[in-house]
Amino acid sequence: MSVAGTAPVSRVTTGIASHDLHHIWIRGLDLTAEVMGTLSFSETIFLLVAKRRPTAEELRLADAMLVALIEHGLTPSAMVARVTYSVAPESLQGAVAAGLLGAGGVVLGSMEECGRLLTQISEDEASGASREQAVAKVVDEYRAAGKRLPGMGHAIHTEGDPRAARLYALAEECGYRGPYLDALEDLAAAASRRGKALPVNVTGAIAAILLELGVPWRLHRGFALISRSAGLVAHIGEELTQPITPAVRRLMREDEAKARAGE
Repeated sequence: MSVAGTAPVSRVTTGIASHDLHHIWIRGLDLTAEVMGTLSFSETIFLLVAKRRPTAEELRLADAMLVALIEHGLTPSAMVARVTYSVAPESLQGAVAAGLLGAGGVVLGSMEECGRLLTQISEDEASGASREQAVAKVVDEYRAAGKRLPGMGHAIHTEGDPRAARLYALAEECGYRGPYLDALEDLAAAASRRGKALPVNVTGAIAAILLELGVPWRLHRGFALISRSAGLVAHIGEELTQPITPAVRRLMREDEAKARAGE
């Protein structure tokens, strides 16, 4: 029996994993016999998302991308996770989830939109436009809308994101310096000619490399979530022994008192 509009239960399957009484398989590999103790965490992530085992070069890039986003200090996501945990210590998962909700188009998760734009540029080129025309079209659209181009510029690393530079170098070493990475540099150069310098940042570089590896742009933000989860757990661990939440709450009370005094 099935609910109207849905497939019968017997037909609801997934190609990601399966199991029987004594086995678990992921992407067709036996979890205990072929994956555990054999594949690294990054290899297994790649296997699940890209549906194939990575080459040595692809694994090196996947590792580098996951490490690049794992931590960046007291970012908004870290602050939210720590404060959430301080008031709900029974829910570690809730605190981590609260931090991950901040992986948006402005901070941490902008590789998704950047990947979409790079895909658009590639499609426009395939339709006959020149790279210059395809890039100019994107820049013009964002300028007209008054929006910030994703994947370039950084509030702290204003002279260039060192993580992006390293990822470009690794892509070159691994033989994956391809058209998406080139298009991203062209996009950053075109945007910079119309205003302040906007060097490629880490999320832009990750978007371009993921496209080079065949990962579609709609999954790009997932790599940020996987990576930053580990960093958030570390922040919660530090909150246990070196809490910052009391200081944050004290500053909020002081600001409220100043506001009332100025009324």
